[in-house]
Amino acid sequence: MMNNNAQQSSSYRWVILTIACLATFIGSYAQYQIPALAYKLIPAFNLSSSQYASILSAPMLPAVFFSIAAGAMADRFGVKKVVSVGFIFAIIGITFRFAATNFWEMLILMAMAGCSSAFLNANISKLLGAWFPPEQIGTAMGVVLASATIAMAVGTATSAMFPSMRSAFITAGVICVIIAALWVLFIKDKPEGAPDMPSMPVAKYIGVAAKSRNIWLVGITMMFIMGAMMALSGFLPNALHAVRGLDPVKAGFAASLGSWGGLAGSILGPVICDRLGRMKPFLVISAILAAAGTYYAWQAPLGAVMWILFIINGFVGAAISPLLMSFPMLLPEIGPVYAGSAGGLIATMQLIGAFCIPTFIIAPIAGTNFYIMFGLAGLSFLMAAVVIMFLPELGVKARAKSDPDSSH
Repeated sequence: MMNNNAQQSSSYRWVILTIACLATFIGSYAQYQIPALAYKLIPAFNLSSSQYASILSAPMLPAVFFSIAAGAMADRFGVKKVVSVGFIFAIIGITFRFAATNFWEMLILMAMAGCSSAFLNANISKLLGAWFPPEQIGTAMGVVLASATIAMAVGTATSAMFPSMRSAFITAGVICVIIAALWVLFIKDKPEGAPDMPSMPVAKYIGVAAKSRNIWLVGITMMFIMGAMMALSGFLPNALHAVRGLDPVKAGFAASLGSWGGLAGSILGPVICDRLGRMKPFLVISAILAAAGTYYAWQAPLGAVMWILFIINGFVGAAISPLLMSFPMLLPEIGPVYAGSAGGLIATMQLIGAFCIPTFIIAPIAGTNFYIMFGLAGLSFLMAAVVIMFLPELGVKARAKSDPDSSH
């Protein structure tokens, strides 16, 4: 682990956290401008439903294809340089969406728009782990993930207020340029006084990460978690409208409550876990509660009961991810040297789960039966709980026993 004294004494870590949040924000903000502008975008390009869905999910493509490479390159050259390259592509993609004239041009530009987020997501454990002591990594990770949730809400709520798609896209591009400049000027890979990481061939970093059983287990867990969450968020509004009889506005409002619960869960989940001292029981219980909530909450009595259950379900579901994403820096066989490659492997599996589980497993089996749909999504959470049981215990109490210097 990094020099704990350097981490705890450096107030500069809050600058790192703030810029990491901004870098995460802009990627999600640009992506979630699309739903708010769909009423203009779909007729302008004559998009089918599948084409529109492809454009919306295109920013995830760089994470699927390049996360492992981005992580390994960051282990070799540093997180700052790798994410800076991602920002070059992101600025082009986000800004020049206004110039797209057809589906394929918009698809390519949207994919480019996701490059900085993909490269950062693969390396966020490595960056935060270099600056924050072990007991703060999960909370810092939660704050970064919460910034993505805020970006989704802001992008969806404000983008339709712009007079044109052109002005909305250019504004997002300008914001991206400003954040990229902050990244280049102020991000540092590690605190002053922290040891330099050894320099090895890129394949060496990937090889060590790929040999870690625990990294594969975390990746599989994230795959199930993201598959469940994408199925829930993607189909819940329609289920509330078609089966429960809510009008589209109320259905959208009710479905959004899970996101606000998730915002709180991302930040407070790691705090609660640290207070309990043990990570595995917290993760297992959270996954089981999320499974139950995913299956039952939408069937609850309409009104306050349903709304509360959506908030709770969003909280426990979102509390899991920041803790799992902190694993690369906490695992003894990975740590700061190989955390980028390990994070890239996890991010790849995470995005594969987000796309493949709802698209190729849950939707084909369930069809239009939403009871089966959310039952299978809940089962995906349960599968995650099972895999978590095979992970090592890396909570505060376990870390204190193995390394007294890592505790408070």
